[in-house]
Amino acid sequence: MSATDRLRRTVLCALVAGALLLSVLTPARSGEAVTLRFSNWHLVEDVWGRSLREAINIFESRNPGIRIIPEPISYGEKEPRYQAECAARRMPDVVKLHNFSLAMFFELGCAADLTPFVQREPAGFLKAWYEFPLKMLTHRERLMAMPDDFQSIVLIYNRELFRAAGLDPAKPPRTWAEFQEYARRLTRDTDGDGRLDQWGFSMPASKNPGLPLRIMPFVWSFGADFITEDGRRSAMNTPEFREAFRFIVELATVHRVVPPGVTTFGPQDVRIQMAQRRIAMKIGSGWSYPIVNALNPQLNAAEVLEAAPIPKGRKTITAAWLDAWIMSPHTRYPEEAWKFIKFLSSKEIEKKFFEDNRVISSRKDVNTLPLVRTDKFSRVIVAELEHARLEPFIKEWPEIFDAFATALQEAITGAKSTERALLDAHAKVEEILARRR
Repeated sequence: MSATDRLRRTVLCALVAGALLLSVLTPARSGEAVTLRFSNWHLVEDVWGRSLREAINIFESRNPGIRIIPEPISYGEKEPRYQAECAARRMPDVVKLHNFSLAMFFELGCAADLTPFVQREPAGFLKAWYEFPLKMLTHRERLMAMPDDFQSIVLIYNRELFRAAGLDPAKPPRTWAEFQEYARRLTRDTDGDGRLDQWGFSMPASKNPGLPLRIMPFVWSFGADFITEDGRRSAMNTPEFREAFRFIVELATVHRVVPPGVTTFGPQDVRIQMAQRRIAMKIGSGWSYPIVNALNPQLNAAEVLEAAPIPKGRKTITAAWLDAWIMSPHTRYPEEAWKFIKFLSSKEIEKKFFEDNRVISSRKDVNTLPLVRTDKFSRVIVAELEHARLEPFIKEWPEIFDAFATALQEAITGAKSTERALLDAHAKVEEILARRR
C-alpha cells in the first residue's frame, strides 16, 4: 500500500471515529425519542423488581418522550461491570450503588457531577434530605449522586422461635454475652431425631458485598476498627479487634450456633433460612421482612419477625446503609437522566419504596410520615440511625474488607488458626494502605 493510500485510510478512519463519537455525545434533538439504560441489582428480586418496574411505568406515562430500559444485574457483579463499562464509555445512563463502592467510582470519574442540575432546582431543593447522606455523596465540593435508602442495621428475630425456646420475645438480647446465650438456647433439635435442625443465628460469611454491613456492628461495638482514624494504617492488630474477631469465629467453631457451611452463605441464603424457620436471628434492616415474606408467605413475617437494636459491647453502635443514584458521565441524555433521577428521589417514589419494600428513605419528609413512624420495624431502624456510621469512605475499602473476609473464612474453616488468619489480614491491609502513604 502506498503512502497516499495509507493516508487516505487514516483520514477515513478518523472521520468514521469522529462521526461515531459525535453520535454518542450529541444530545437529543427536540422531539427525538430518548432511551435511557437503567441498571439496578434490585431488578432481579421479586418484591423490589416489581416495585421498580411500577415506578418506571409511572415515569414513562408522565414522560412519553423517554423510554427506560431496565438492565438487571446481580449484587456482586455490579461494581466490576460498571467499571468496565465506564472505561469503555458504555456505562448505563443511571445506576444504583451503595456506600461500599461510591468513593471508588467518584475517584475513577465514573459519576457525573450533579451540582449544575441541583443548582437549577428551586431554592431549598436539598433541604428535604438528611445532611449526612448529602455530605457523604459530595466529592471535592461537588454533589456526585442523589441519596436513596439510608437506614441502620438491626437485629431481626423470630418471636415464635424465641417463645418456643423459653425466651421472652419482648426482651431481645441487649449485650453480646446475652446474644451468645440466646443463640445457644435457640440452636435446637426440634423434631427429636438427634440432629440439629434449628440454629440461633446465621450470617452471610461468603465473600459478598453484603458481608460488611453484617460484620461491622460486631467489630465496632467491641471498640475496634478496621483502620486507623487517619485512614493510613491497619487497626486489625489491636486487642479489641482480636476479641471481636474471635467472638465472630467462635459462633461457628466453638458454640456452633450457626448452620454448617456458613462460609458459603450469601444474604439471600440467610433470608431463606429465616423464611424456613431454620434460624432465629439474623442481621438486617428494613428490606428483611418483605423479602423473607415473599420467600414464604405462610411465615407471616410482618407479625412473626421483630426488629431490635444491635447488641451492645463497649459501644452502642451499628452500621448504616446508604445507597444512591448515579448518572453516567458519558450519557448522551443528561437532562433526561437527571429528570429520571429526580423522579426516583422524589417524596412520592421514596414513599412508594417504603410501602413496597419497607426501606427507610434519606428524605426527612418521608421518614416523618405516619406510616413510617408507626411501623414496628421502621421505628427501630430510624431510631438507631442516631448510633449508625458508614464504612470508611476510601477507594481501598473493598480491598481492605476482602482481606478481612479471607481471614474470617480461613479461621472458620480451620485453614489457619484464628490468630494466624488475623495477623495475615493485618499485614495485607498494611500493604494496601501503604499506597496512600
